[in-house]
Amino acid sequence: MFCGVDIGGTNAKVGLVDKSGCLVDHDTVKTALYETPADLVLTLAYTILRLAKVNRVTIEGIGVCCANACALDGTVENAANLKFKQKFSLTELFRTYFPDTPIAVDNDANAATLGEQHYGKAKGLDDFLFVTLGTGVGGGVVCNKKLVYGFNAMAGEIGHIIVEPHGRPCGCGRKGCIERYVSAQGAVDTYFEICRENHIEPKTDRYRELAALALASDPQALQTYGQMGYHLGRFLANLACVTAPTHIFLFGGVAQVGDILLEPTRRAFNENLLFCYKDSIKIELSGLMDSSTDAAVLGAAALLFR
Repeated sequence: MFCGVDIGGTNAKVGLVDKSGCLVDHDTVKTALYETPADLVLTLAYTILRLAKVNRVTIEGIGVCCANACALDGTVENAANLKFKQKFSLTELFRTYFPDTPIAVDNDANAATLGEQHYGKAKGLDDFLFVTLGTGVGGGVVCNKKLVYGFNAMAGEIGHIIVEPHGRPCGCGRKGCIERYVSAQGAVDTYFEICRENHIEPKTDRYRELAALALASDPQALQTYGQMGYHLGRFLANLACVTAPTHIFLFGGVAQVGDILLEPTRRAFNENLLFCYKDSIKIELSGLMDSSTDAAVLGAAALLFR
């Protein structure tokens, strides 16, 4: 039995996953309660051991994903949304409690990509892109069945590719990154711009409510997703020139509106796609979209196949 651990700013999700990708059992630990990485990992280790005992299974490997985690050495530094900003080794902390168990560590976007490859729609595919649309924009690139890492394991930071020169300021320090246009906050910013241009009072400043407005056919909300799809489709057409995928999978809270985002994205994608790729690349929702808890844990567990 494998164990997947997804460490987020609010919660850390722990789950037991069998080799077929079935989530056998899971639990949640409140990340914000802990002041040090060591204290957090102690509780996570206890949770893993408790789940294993209750289910009468042996843990064959532990996969751990966390924002800013480095696959090369298992360290985390300045992790987004975590209290502890100092550099620490997740691998070493987990080995304190599981010295003889294989442990794999990576960032959350790479873990999700591997989860799609082993448990989602990408199973059996050689070349695909995985794009996460949520608080930020992340992703993974798989070529010839292998996740691309680069010399420093930072490959796949697609959220910080500039699509609008001198555009919106980004948290990375640059301006005009795709993350500032197709993330949850990017959607809200675009919605406010559209309302201002049309001299209409915005109905919300929250992404979930904006998505609900779009699903209810609110004109300004639908226009927002139209603009997002334009940016995303054009962006993906450029990525296709570099990676030549057969499929592109969209994942995350922003993608949950389905066709409202997919249709303008596909339209802009096809309009801007290089001729040699015409009609050969599919854009679909991730096969792991059904459950965010399952997806996070499955992705972490899939690190063990890396």
